[in-house]
Amino acid sequence: MSTLKEELIKLIEGQPDDSTLEEITQELAFYLMVQRGLADADAGRVISDEEMARRIESWGK
Repeated sequence: MSTLKEELIKLIEGQPDDSTLEEITQELAFYLMVQRGLADADAGRVISDEEMARRIESWGK
């Protein structure tokens, strides 16, 4: 298993050589959001598609 530092280095090295700091930062933020989502799913903190649709619909009211 790789360490967090190794995973982040791999992620950064996978970016094009002409990537801007903003693009790399966005990629790191996306990685963090995915990791948090996976941790939530593993911990059972999920809702159904139907519940999510209901919540989104309520935002427009």
